Formats: sequence, structure tokens, C-alpha cells
Amino acid sequence: MSEPSLYSRLLGPAFEDLPSALKSIHDARRSKRYVGRCDIRGGGPIARTIARLAGLPVARADAPIEVTVNVTATGEHWLRKFGSQRMQSRLTWRKQRMEERLGPIVLAFELSAQQERIIWSLYSARLALLPVPLTWLLKCGATESLDQGRYGFDVSAHVLGIGLVVHYKGWLVEHE
Repeated sequence: MSEPSLYSRLLGPAFEDLPSALKSIHDARRSKRYVGRCDIRGGGPIARTIARLAGLPVARADAPIEVTVNVTATGEHWLRKFGSQRMQSRLTWRKQRMEERLGPIVLAFELSAQQERIIWSLYSARLALLPVPLTWLLKCGATESLDQGRYGFDVSAHVLGIGLVVHYKGWLVEHE
């Protein structure tokens, strides 16, 4: 029997009740590749600087997306390609939460499975080793759900006084 996946450990028994498209992208297989489409919105000049620092995608409509997930003993490496632009992050389990590292930014999320979806709720944030007060962040989170039977995602981040940093939404299917 293989080790449980990062998501199944975080979500517990609720993981088994998720739709197969969500369980598949978050299972314990060592390597997975997905392709799809998404729409990306961004904010103003300061927001674009923050997005660039975190390696977030630039605004564009109906962008092709390719996602490669590599599972290791300590976490998951996600490589997202929005056309030719690359966005990398590392997901790990830390203190019963999902921690995502995007360049020098580290975000900790509480995950929950609700009504056939996974909800990411921001718990804490750091810039390198410095804590970022959550009062600076109006909204930062994600939802994973079904999109016409496919894996769907909706990710957004807003910063107080700056507004929208990034919002990307789309779907993926496994690429054999």
C-alpha cells in the first residue's frame, strides 16, 4: 500500500468523498501532467510588481495552461505554464496546514472539503522570514471543483490598498 497523498492527509476522510477529477489530481502518483485553458486578470502597476515577485501569471484571456505535478516524500512541486510563462510552487504539510512557497512568498492555507469542492482559506503569510499581517490581505484563496466534469480551479489574491493582484480561473484534464 502506498503512502497517502498530501491532500488526503490534510483533508482526512473527506478526501474520499470528493469527485474523482479532484482526487485524481491530488493522488499519490509520483508524476502527473494536465492541460487546459484559463482566464487571467491582473491589477495595476503595484499589483503587477507583487505578481512578478511571486511568479504569478500575467493577464490574458483563454490562455493555454499545462500543469506538471511531481510528488516527493516531503511535498509536491507544481509547475504551471500559462503559454510560455512559468509559475512554480512547492506545497508541503506544516502544522496541519498546506504551505505553498511562491518564490520568496510563503502562504499557509487551511483546506476543507465542502460540497464536492476543496476550499483553500488563507491562514498566514510570510515574505522570506518576515510575517505579513493578514490585515494587509483582503482575500487570498482558491476553490477547486468540477467544471463540466473536468478539474476546475479559481484562484485569487487581493491586497489592501492595492486591490486585485491576480485572479485566474479555468479547467484541466489529464494528459497521458
